[in-house]
Amino acid sequence: MRAIYLIARREYLSYVATWGFWLSLLSVPIFMTLGAFIPYLIESAQPTRYYTVIDETGGGLDDIIQANVEAERRQAARAAVEAAARLRGDPDTAREALAAFDADPDGLGGLDDALAAIGIEESASEFAAGLGRRVRVEAPASDAESLRPWLTGERLIDTPEGPRPLFAAAFIRENGESAPMELVYYSTNVTDSSLRSDLRDALGAHLRREALRARGLSDADIASVSGIEPSLRVLDPSAAAGVDSEVTLADRAPFILSLVLAFLLWSTIFSVANMLLTSLIEEKGGKVIELLLSSARFHEILIGKLAGVAAVSFTLFAVWGAVGGVVSVIGGAALAAVDPEIVKLITGLFDPGLILAAAFFFVVGYLMFGSIFLALGSLCESMQDAQTLMTPIILVLMAPLLILVFAIEAMDSAIVQAASWFPLWTPFIMMARLPSEPPLWEVAGAIGLMVATMAATLWGSSAIFRRGALNMADAESVKRFFSFKKQG
Repeated sequence: MRAIYLIARREYLSYVATWGFWLSLLSVPIFMTLGAFIPYLIESAQPTRYYTVIDETGGGLDDIIQANVEAERRQAARAAVEAAARLRGDPDTAREALAAFDADPDGLGGLDDALAAIGIEESASEFAAGLGRRVRVEAPASDAESLRPWLTGERLIDTPEGPRPLFAAAFIRENGESAPMELVYYSTNVTDSSLRSDLRDALGAHLRREALRARGLSDADIASVSGIEPSLRVLDPSAAAGVDSEVTLADRAPFILSLVLAFLLWSTIFSVANMLLTSLIEEKGGKVIELLLSSARFHEILIGKLAGVAAVSFTLFAVWGAVGGVVSVIGGAALAAVDPEIVKLITGLFDPGLILAAAFFFVVGYLMFGSIFLALGSLCESMQDAQTLMTPIILVLMAPLLILVFAIEAMDSAIVQAASWFPLWTPFIMMARLPSEPPLWEVAGAIGLMVATMAATLWGSSAIFRRGALNMADAESVKRFFSFKKQG
C-alpha cells in the first residue's frame, strides 16, 4: 500500500505542483466566459452595413419596408432597455427609463435618455452594436447592372465614416405569379442572412396588412388580429409531478445538467487518459519505469498511476465546482431581478443525484480508458508509436460524443438506448439518459455490464502493462499479431 501511495503522490504532484497546471486550470473558466461574450464581440466588431432598397413598382414600398424594419429595431431596443433596467433591481428606475425611451414613439431618439436614467449612458455604443449597424442610403444607380461596381467594392459610396462599399441592394418587383411581390436581393456576402430576412419579413407584413385592408378590416382590427395567439401550458402528467403540474425551467434543468455532465465526463476522461499515456511514454524513454520496477510491483505501479491522475481530475472538478458555485450565486442574484425563474433553473442544476451519478460514471469510465491508455503506453517507445495504436481507441471514444450531439432532443431513440448498453459508451450516454427515467432494469443491466467490462479491462491492461514494461511486447508485436490473424 505504501508503494501505491508514493507512486500516486508522485504522479499527483508532478502535475499540481507546476505553474502550468494552475494556469491551464484557471484558463478554462476564463475561456468559457470569453466564449459567452464572443457572439457579442463579433457583433460589435461588425462594420456598418450600408444598403439600398429600390422600389420598381413605384408604390413607395421601399419607405414602408424601411419603416417596418425600424419599428422592429425599436421594439428590440425597448426590450433591451427594459431588461437592463430590471437588472438594476429598482422598479422606479425601470418605469423612468421606459418613459424616457417612449418619448420618441417612432424612433430611437429617447435611447440616450433611457440609458442615462438607468445610469449606463456610457453603454450607448454597445446598445447600438447589439441592434445591428445598418444604414439605408440612396441608391447610386437604379438598376442591378449599374450597381454592380458599388456592390463589388470597385466603387465606394460616401458615408459619415468615409468611403465605404455598398453591402446590399434590394429590388422590389411585381411578381405576377402566386406571390404578389418579389424581393430580389444582391450582395457579395452570401452568409449574412439577417438583413435580407428582415427585409423579406417587413415586405411580407406589409402585404398581409394590405390584403386584410382589401377585405374591409381597419388598422385597429388588423393590429388586433395580428396579435392573436394561443396561450401555451406545458404540463407533466407523471404522478410524481402532481396533477396539472406545469413544466418550468427548473423541471428542464436536470436534462440540461445531464448533457453538460456527459460532455464534461467525455472531455475529462479523454484528457486525463491521454496524460497517463504521455507520462508513461516519457518515463519509458527516461528509464524511470525501470527504477519504479525495482522498488514496486506491476500492479502497484498501475494502481498508483491511476490513483494519482484520478486525484488530479478531482482537483479539477473541485476548483471548477467552486468557481461555478460562486458565479452561480453572484450571477443568479443579479439575474433574479430580470427573471425569477432563473433562480429555480440554477437551483435545479445542482441536482445531488445527477452529480453523484456523474462521479460514479467518471470513476468507472476513467478506470476503463485510463488502464487502456496505460497499457498502450507500455507498448510504445515514442508518441509516433502511440498514435498508430490510439487511432481505434479514439474512434471508439468519439462515437458517444457524436451520438449525444445528434440525439439531444431524442434520448428515447432506439439507437441511443442500444448505444447505452455498449460498455465503453455507457458512462456518457447513460449519464445523459438518466433524467428521462429509463427502466430500472435497463440502468442496472447497462451499469452491471459496464462494471464487468471495467474489471476485465483492468485485468487485461495489467497483463499487457507487465509485458510492455519488461520490453516483452511493443507496438510492433501488436502489428505482427494482427498481421498474423489477417494471414490466417
